[in-house]
Amino acid sequence: MTNKQKRAIALLCALAILLAGLLLATRRGTAPSTPQDAHGHDRGADAAAAQDDAGPRGIALTDAQIKANGIALETAGPAMLGQRLHLPAQVKADAERTVALAAPAPGLVRSVHVAPGALVRKGQALVTIDSPAVAQWRAEAQTARRRLQLARATHAREQMLWEARISARQDLEAAETAMQEAAFAAEAAAQRLRALGIDAGTGVSAAVTVRAPLAGVVVEKPAVAGLAVAEATPLLTIADLAHVWIEAAVPTDSLGQVGTGMAATVSVATQPDAIDGTVAFVGPVLGETTRMATARIVLPNGAGRLRPGMLASVDLAGPRASVPVTVALDAIQTIHEHAVVFVRTRAGFEARDVVTGRSDGRRTEIVRGLAAGEAVAAAGSFLLKAELGKNDAGHDD
Repeated sequence: MTNKQKRAIALLCALAILLAGLLLATRRGTAPSTPQDAHGHDRGADAAAAQDDAGPRGIALTDAQIKANGIALETAGPAMLGQRLHLPAQVKADAERTVALAAPAPGLVRSVHVAPGALVRKGQALVTIDSPAVAQWRAEAQTARRRLQLARATHAREQMLWEARISARQDLEAAETAMQEAAFAAEAAAQRLRALGIDAGTGVSAAVTVRAPLAGVVVEKPAVAGLAVAEATPLLTIADLAHVWIEAAVPTDSLGQVGTGMAATVSVATQPDAIDGTVAFVGPVLGETTRMATARIVLPNGAGRLRPGMLASVDLAGPRASVPVTVALDAIQTIHEHAVVFVRTRAGFEARDVVTGRSDGRRTEIVRGLAAGEAVAAAGSFLLKAELGKNDAGHDD
């Protein structure tokens, strides 16, 4: 190899080294810079460290972020709680002041004098029925009364004759027996008419008028003019709605917490305000299909605002007791069918499963999973639940 060739090779090696140096310097100059805060600290590293501190069920938040998101903090601690049950209910007519009227005898409905929803007074005419049986019963009652009158007259005559020693003792006794039998027959005929609500009248009319036994509202009216009815065929139903029943369904596992005399708050969707009452009755038998018992609250209804059939809800408040660990009701969230609270940590919050107990609608007992004195998120905790859901979704990806 000549000297000229050696010099050319050396020059090429020098150029290669120079180009490699220039390429390395270019790459170093265009590398991305690490974000820094105003003090020159690495913000990316701080965020990663904070998330590492938060843990797999944690949410990294600074004090400023907590305040900006409106998340309120409270300290778990003791409180006086009363057991409160929230039960579905329905407005019903007072069965003790509801009367179902039936046809007193077979016949045809001549006329119906009221309509459904009508207010009726006690003794008001409701339905008129034409019944041949009623005409016969009235005739029998009148015949029995006349026989009784005749038997009394005969007895009086025999009494006078016996006292005048004109007739024998046995004639007087026979007259007494006949009078007693006539009295029994007349009373039986009158009792049949009274029991069926039929007035005896002075003739043998077949018309019978069914009258209201109490003041109230016509809630059912199956009777129509021209309807052929048998004895005991339903005609209409009257309910006195001055008081109504609120019947709540009580689950089997809550029966031990419900008793008569308990304070109750009734809410009806159509009414702006809740109504206070007390439990008057707890059913001893469970429903065959619902397997629930009935708790009854009796409420005054003078204004007629509560109507049978309306849906309602009942809150029952039991005796109050001291509970060692409680949190506000809105501090508890449900995640994957578990009760969860968000406990304040150095990095932000940690989702922690808890076991809840009694609740009065404002505060809830924590039986297990949280100690008194720990700070938790209350108002705004639903935001943490949503954020935790985003983190879970990101991990799944």
